[in-house]
Amino acid sequence: MDYRNAVKTEKTKFQRELEKMVSKRIIIIILIGCLFFSVAIIVINTVSQEINSERHLEVISANFSDVYQSTADFLKHNDNIESFLYCIKKEKNPKEINYLVSKYNVEAKVDINLILINQENQVVMTNFSTEDMNLHRIEFNRIAANNARGNGEDIYTTIYFFKTDEPEYLMMLPLYDQGTYCGTVAAYLKNTDWNNCLSQGQYDTIITNERSDIIYCSNNSLIGKNTANKYIGTDGSKYVTLNGNRYFRRSKNQENENICIYSFIYSPENSAYLLIGVITILGLGAVWTIMFFHMLSMMSKKTSESVELLVKEIRIIRKQDTNHEITLRTGDEFEEIAEQINKMVKSINELNHKNVELIQINGQMEMQNLQERMNPHFIYNTLDNIKYLIVSDPIKAENMIERFTHILRYSINNTKKKVLLQEDRVYIEDYLFIQKIRFGKRFDYTIEIENECEQFFIPKLLLQPLLENSIKYGFQKKTDIHIKIGGSMQKEYLYLVVEDDGAGQPKATIEMLKSITNREKVDTKHNGLQNINRRISLEYGKESGMTIESQENEFFRVVLKLWMGENCV
Repeated sequence: MDYRNAVKTEKTKFQRELEKMVSKRIIIIILIGCLFFSVAIIVINTVSQEINSERHLEVISANFSDVYQSTADFLKHNDNIESFLYCIKKEKNPKEINYLVSKYNVEAKVDINLILINQENQVVMTNFSTEDMNLHRIEFNRIAANNARGNGEDIYTTIYFFKTDEPEYLMMLPLYDQGTYCGTVAAYLKNTDWNNCLSQGQYDTIITNERSDIIYCSNNSLIGKNTANKYIGTDGSKYVTLNGNRYFRRSKNQENENICIYSFIYSPENSAYLLIGVITILGLGAVWTIMFFHMLSMMSKKTSESVELLVKEIRIIRKQDTNHEITLRTGDEFEEIAEQINKMVKSINELNHKNVELIQINGQMEMQNLQERMNPHFIYNTLDNIKYLIVSDPIKAENMIERFTHILRYSINNTKKKVLLQEDRVYIEDYLFIQKIRFGKRFDYTIEIENECEQFFIPKLLLQPLLENSIKYGFQKKTDIHIKIGGSMQKEYLYLVVEDDGAGQPKATIEMLKSITNREKVDTKHNGLQNINRRISLEYGKESGMTIESQENEFFRVVLKLWMGENCV
């Protein structure tokens, strides 16, 4: 046997120990992975369904209570009752009742149709159409009115079925005048309106009364064909199978309205997922083990030397020279690692430089913005305006105080460095509103920011210096100015524009400003615009920056271009 081949095939103690240690850990990891995968799937699925079902029930319960209470308040309102009684006694003036119903339906979550009957169960007034006011409804309304009268003077509820899939929730109130029964008012809640306030995405809902009559059902497949008007879910099982589909079901009794709310969350069997997951983990574990030992036998001899060389180079970077470039010619993966470390060290050094500069710029801008926002003249002018408005226009004064308070709080709060454009827009509107009060008809503004732009993050108070510049320089040569703030998305970039029709600047000045804003060294005179441009360039990259355009005595426009790749909500 060749000695050299024997040396190559012989495993060192390091290799044997490494293989033994790795084998144990691979087996343990595979078993733990199977266990955790199975437990996680079951627990997460169960907990998620419990939480989602509870939230779903709470939302449905609250919305139903709102509808019920709103309708009850309408029926019990003293002025409305007087109108109902007057209509019954005089058998006229139904227009007033129609007006009351129309006014209620404008703000109601679920619209109502009204039927008003006298003590002989004759219809005095209704806003149902002739087609809907059929004999079936009239007879049902008469029977329900007798039941309502026997129920006392409180609200009586029942359900009207004409079509099996369109139940109408009915709320009736007997009407009495000095203890004498005069008639009944009945409010039929429109079935088609329930979906607007009870539909909750992928979750289904059934609402029944104490007699298991269905008030609302979001999915008719949940109900058997032979029991289209009723649902009885008293078996106590959390998981039910309906029409071949498995659901997680929970219910909640609402005693105030005498209803029961059922929540259904689609929940297919997860045993197949568990089996597939376990088999996948075991298969990957077996393949991983075979490949690992095969690679280990080939690479272990070279690994020690490569690692030692790499460690020596890294120690030089860590202890002696942070700009040192690793030179490694081992012909294996560690040579690639060394190249990546060189790139990483270079990137870290560049990033540190950028971060230091960005911190300095942010600090300068925060101090500058804070000083300008706290300008005594701005505060005094605002307070003087408030003082004047308190006497002449208290409502506008109150609005101005509220906006001024928001400006102060928003400006001083340093807990956020970046905010949604939507938040900064509120500040801008408050600020420009105060300036509008100050300058009156001499100043006007428009804000045209597309809705999709408002969900992107920008540096807080990014536009504030630009607005102040427009006001400060715009009034130098003109008595009236208009400021326009715009926002739009083009591909991956957010464009913000601040433009005024004030004094503008000559071409030479604009060229000077462009030159200054593109410098890396901060200019003391125009550092506001320069800081904004440098901050955008450092923080957003990818051709982000600022563009200045102007025409003397016509306009002055600043356009900010921000790459939004990682700055969305």
